[in-house]
Amino acid sequence: MKGARVTGLILLLALGGGAFWYLQGRGDKAPSAKAEETPQAAYDYEAHDVVLRQMGPDGRLTYQIEAKEITQLPASGRVTAQGLTLYHDPPGTPIGGPNRWTLTADSGELPAEGGVITLSGHVRAHGIPVGKPTALTVTTEHLQYDMAAQELRIDEAVKLVWGTALLEGHSLRVNIGTGKFTLGPGDATVIP
Repeated sequence: MKGARVTGLILLLALGGGAFWYLQGRGDKAPSAKAEETPQAAYDYEAHDVVLRQMGPDGRLTYQIEAKEITQLPASGRVTAQGLTLYHDPPGTPIGGPNRWTLTADSGELPAEGGVITLSGHVRAHGIPVGKPTALTVTTEHLQYDMAAQELRIDEAVKLVWGTALLEGHSLRVNIGTGKFTLGPGDATVIP
């Protein structure tokens, strides 16, 4: 009787061990199946607390961006930035000189090849247009900056402060190379 109990216990342990081994073998296959189901990354790279410098073909600094986060999208190559400050010196002006433009925004998109930069959320652009003695400050929610044309474009509510003048409008074009700007028709000018 005692021998039958021992034999039963050994059989029970063998069956339990076999079941454990079988389930372990099946468990190894599950993670590989999960790995195949994992979606592709939403971006090519991501970096935090970065400084990005874009150089032109002549080796001159085109613009500099400081951002809390920067990512590159795989399909388009576009670069997106969060919590950014962009510095741009117009062609023919000294780098870091008085004509430097500083633009800040909650987020921005930059094409991989440069060109038009789109800024969104609490956008502020500040600088002295070439040939002008007074700084210009623009605030809005969305802005496009065409660096080749040296033009700020806004097609929504915008405030512009130039010296003692405060101008409010619904569209604005500023050429920072010439200092010319155009507010949309019917926009108000307020001088304190």
